[in-house]
Amino acid sequence: MSVYYKTLGKEGEKAVPASKYRDLSIIPISGEKKLVIACDSTAGIGEKQQDIVEIDPAITAAYCLRVPLMELFCFGAEPIAVIDLIGNEYETTGRRMLKGIKKELEKADLTHLPLNGSTEENIETKTTSLGITVIAEMTSEKETFRMSEACSLLQLGQPFVGEMVRRNTQNIFSYPLVKALKAEHGVLDMLPVGSKGIRFEAELMTEGSDFYVEFIEEKELDCSAGPATVVLLAVRTKDEIDILTRYPELKKIGEFIKE
Repeated sequence: MSVYYKTLGKEGEKAVPASKYRDLSIIPISGEKKLVIACDSTAGIGEKQQDIVEIDPAITAAYCLRVPLMELFCFGAEPIAVIDLIGNEYETTGRRMLKGIKKELEKADLTHLPLNGSTEENIETKTTSLGITVIAEMTSEKETFRMSEACSLLQLGQPFVGEMVRRNTQNIFSYPLVKALKAEHGVLDMLPVGSKGIRFEAELMTEGSDFYVEFIEEKELDCSAGPATVVLLAVRTKDEIDILTRYPELKKIGEFIKE
């Protein structure tokens, strides 16, 4: 099904086609630029009465923001605005969430971005909830990825979710590392892993192509990686050894092979 966004131009109202790519929405806005929209939500993780995982809501918000940021960085789009929809009161849950969001923007070198949103001031809530949308832009020249050559599947990070995220905060990779990998000539594609697990996302990387993924190990392939604690990379075979040598944080977990 096609998705359209209505815009008003010189000739009156016209339909501008938008496209869906993985978890991203891509909207043309001019002959040179496109908007790219990514979002994530979280609930039941905080310090309220009925939360399932007890954790500082600042950390909850930071990792909720991390998901769309990772999606956009791996795609190659530049964030330009952040919107937070906090399903709790501003004082104190919302204020602490905003503190976490701003801290995460600092880690991503994005403190200059406008931040807008709202909180729930009418109803008393008993569970922590948050939705975040990040708007980015890219040039119209950039094309979505379609696998066209055999390459290696590399993994960055380990799948963590819930309490495991809190216990492993020091072991979760940084934004600068992701940006450095994205800039590598031998890296053809990057995709963060969330709740659907490594296997699902690796197979998604082959969508629309004649390739399939063959795993060399089956460990943790179907585990949730929560707030994007894993990123998958498709790397040219000839560049595999060089990249693995220079980035010891990576490990090979499979290959993309032509059917």
